[in-house]
Amino acid sequence: MSKVHRVETYLSPLHAGRLLGVRGAVLRRYAQRGALGHFRTEGGHRRYALSELRTLRAALKRRPTRG
Repeated sequence: MSKVHRVETYLSPLHAGRLLGVRGAVLRRYAQRGALGHFRTEGGHRRYALSELRTLRAALKRRPTRG
């Protein structure tokens, strides 16, 4: 049996925000609250895992809206 290695795709805050429909500040807030993981590049830039963004997007769609 062979093992399958999954390669993760990481997005910049700009592209991650577009996927979720939010601004970069909101992404940082999600990360600070532990709802979204990220890592920093050697240059200090944040990158978000596409798989985590998709999970968060699905959770946000299930959440009831205020109002």
